[in-house]
Amino acid sequence: MDHMPERSDLPLNLGRLKAMLLVLAFGLAVFALAALSIELPRRPGHNSPVWMPNALIAAALLRTSRDRWPILLAAAGVACWGAAVAFGAAMGLALGLTAANLVECLFCAVALLKLAGPDLSVGRPRHLALLVGVCLCATLVSGGLAALVFGLRGGDHLPLRAVSWIAGNALGLLTLVPCLLALSRARELLKERPVTRSGWVALAALAITSVAVFGQSRYPLLFVIPPALALLALELEVLGAALGVIIVGAVAVWFTGVGSGPITLVQGDLTERALFLQLFLGVSILSALPLASTSAQRRRLQAAAEEAAHVKADFLANMSHELRTPLTAVLGFAQLVERQPELSAETRAYVQRVTSAGKALRATINDILDFSKLEAGQVDIKPQPMSVAELTREAVDMFAAQAREKGVLLRLADLSDLPLLIEADPDRLRQVLLNLIGNAVKFTEVGEIAVQARLDARADHIVFEVSDTGPGMSADQSKRLFQRFSQVDAGAARKHGGTGLGLAICKGLVEAMGGSIGVDSRQGQGSRFWFTIPAILAEPASEPSTPAEVVSLPEDCRVLVVDDNTANRQLVRAILTPFGAVLTEAADGDEAIEAAEARPFDIILMDLRMPKMDGRTATARIRTGRGLNRGKPILAFSADASAPIADPLFSGHVNKPMTASGLVQAMSEAIANGGAARGPV
Repeated sequence: MDHMPERSDLPLNLGRLKAMLLVLAFGLAVFALAALSIELPRRPGHNSPVWMPNALIAAALLRTSRDRWPILLAAAGVACWGAAVAFGAAMGLALGLTAANLVECLFCAVALLKLAGPDLSVGRPRHLALLVGVCLCATLVSGGLAALVFGLRGGDHLPLRAVSWIAGNALGLLTLVPCLLALSRARELLKERPVTRSGWVALAALAITSVAVFGQSRYPLLFVIPPALALLALELEVLGAALGVIIVGAVAVWFTGVGSGPITLVQGDLTERALFLQLFLGVSILSALPLASTSAQRRRLQAAAEEAAHVKADFLANMSHELRTPLTAVLGFAQLVERQPELSAETRAYVQRVTSAGKALRATINDILDFSKLEAGQVDIKPQPMSVAELTREAVDMFAAQAREKGVLLRLADLSDLPLLIEADPDRLRQVLLNLIGNAVKFTEVGEIAVQARLDARADHIVFEVSDTGPGMSADQSKRLFQRFSQVDAGAARKHGGTGLGLAICKGLVEAMGGSIGVDSRQGQGSRFWFTIPAILAEPASEPSTPAEVVSLPEDCRVLVVDDNTANRQLVRAILTPFGAVLTEAADGDEAIEAAEARPFDIILMDLRMPKMDGRTATARIRTGRGLNRGKPILAFSADASAPIADPLFSGHVNKPMTASGLVQAMSEAIANGGAARGPV
């Protein structure tokens, strides 16, 4: 019992045994590859067309820590020397050539780790290029050492031997090192790009094609291999290219070694055929691996771009909520105060300035969000029958007072030749027209602004024009005008403000509607902005059979207001109290569920973004619970720019900042519809 090993020593002994077995297996693998490479030419005095053991040695050094390099190099040296001696080489010559091979492997490992670092990946184009360069340099070093060894042993044809050595060793390194490095990361690569059915088909097709090409010596069909290899590289990326190169190389070397395949059609001796085989395999490697590496890099960049877009969307949603939430209180309370009849003229003017500043801030926020949605392709165009003439008159009327205050004439051209109705999105069309007229009023100090809408010569597009006698622009400034965050110059930006997104948004909206936009301008001679939209004629909508009802709420309407912002809850109370509504407040989702289970409500206003439990989760709990309000209308009540417009859980969606009339109308419609989903207000 005294000689039994301690229990704590057992894991250590097992680990050493496992390490010894791995080193032994590594040495046997090196010996097998060396023996195969020596035997391939089948004729003494010629180097192998591909020397494979160095690739295994270099790959092992690259994937292990440096403290294990001595034992690996020792095992590899014994294996290479033993294989050479076993197949007839003199001991001294075998020892010298083995030393040259080990120097080559050590050069590769040290240089690649120095240049690329421990995270060397053939899936990165830069690392692959470094690998190719280092391998070629390493074979030049070992080729010189091998020529020296042959010279010391009295060999002849030293330049030819050196060239053959360099070509065979380079081919082995370039063929197998990337493949072995890729296979060592097979699990990680398969996780990134799993093998699909088409991948298996491409792999099988390459194997069958390789055997068919090299299994016969009648037809030179080498040109069939690269397309099949490229297909596999595109399907399975780096791992597919690695497997493909191994398959093609193994089949080509085997059949060529036994005297079969298109390589045997090459005129010349075995050395010349070996060089031709080396050239073919080298071309295959240098075409498949870069293609696979580029494909993998593109996929990673696409994934990174999608992730960045997702992060950007989340950021915009959060910022939208954080900006719109206080803005809701600012605009809402300012509007309520402005309606008070007892205000003095001076106080009313102050309140109006607060309201104007709040609206300007809201416009800036909307510009940023609109542009982000345009970039993401998330802006919906909703065509409906509309009157171009009426919309244009309304847009001009909105700026009439502002132009009059500046002493600028704002005139509207004759609109009589326009069609009565067309199919277009009135909201987006109004947004573009208001932006162009607003810019003209902003930048024109004297003279006039002319607004025109007409049919073009082919009568298939409506042309809108906004001309002014402002400062105009140079050709370079005009080219930059529709780019994001672009201002005519820094002075204009300081004088007039703005985000520089307005015209970029106009361009995106017009193009989304199927039109085009542009500007004609000269420095000091004013500008003419124009845009077109398709003139799709529409039929007049049928008149409603019943007169519109006055918006109101049920008597003693019971309302549950769920919002984590106290000011917003107070604003809703101030808006709804004159309608006789009875309000109950909740600051988060948990309180909302508790209140909904305790008493019945006629309608629930649910903020979407709240601490503890968000509004959608709380709504789902209410809908699936046994309380009295699971079938009652619930309005999504949020400042979130990414909030869903139509969600089956909600009866509607009230955007913040809101208006008193918009909130009451949304509540009235939701109560009347009994919870049916509708669009945002």
